[in-house]
Amino acid sequence: MIDMSFLLLIYFLVTSTLEPTEADLAMTMPSSMSDGSSKVEIDMMTIQVNAAGHVVLNDEVLDTDAATRDVPMLMDRLRTYVESARLTESEPMVIIAADDASKGQRFVDILNALADPTVDISKVTITGFSEDK
Repeated sequence: MIDMSFLLLIYFLVTSTLEPTEADLAMTMPSSMSDGSSKVEIDMMTIQVNAAGHVVLNDEVLDTDAATRDVPMLMDRLRTYVESARLTESEPMVIIAADDASKGQRFVDILNALADPTVDISKVTITGFSEDK
């Protein structure tokens, strides 16, 4: 009797087919390589010049000495911004908003900082001016 049960067991094991359940799953595992669909975009940087000539970057006051033409803190932040844009393979964009009461030279100083060879940001939007009629 035991021989017969072993023979039946072997018969059913040999004649049955095992279904590979894991092979039927239609799933795609994430890879470490980027396929371009999940591209990271960086935000635009907003630089403001208030009436006193202070340079404000994203609501943080950076350079407050309007008498000097240097903007070292802004230059440092612009270099960091350009580097992060390069790493994310996106284009750095800057918005400059100047108060009408601010001096024009401070606005030119910011444009010079954007044109510096270590920064070289060419996509610039200018806003904040009003026309007096």
